[in-house]
Amino acid sequence: MSRREFMIVLAHSHNCGMCRAKLLANASDVLASRSLSESEKETLIDLKFEDFITPDGLARAAHVTRADLETFAGEPVVRLRHL
Repeated sequence: MSRREFMIVLAHSHNCGMCRAKLLANASDVLASRSLSESEKETLIDLKFEDFITPDGLARAAHVTRADLETFAGEPVVRLRHL
């Protein structure tokens, strides 16, 4: 399982509207080249626009803690790795 990659994609798409739109529009294609487990891909594919409204909502929808989401959001790679 690639938890770090999952959290990077999740935190980046929470902060980057352009990448969030790509993810929501065609998650299967966006995630195809990512080193994610099938369950991680399914979780990201199942996200809806409403899930991104608040950090708490996104954390619940992605089955992570808000603290984990905030920790990864502060990493430089998250700000730089566009989908």
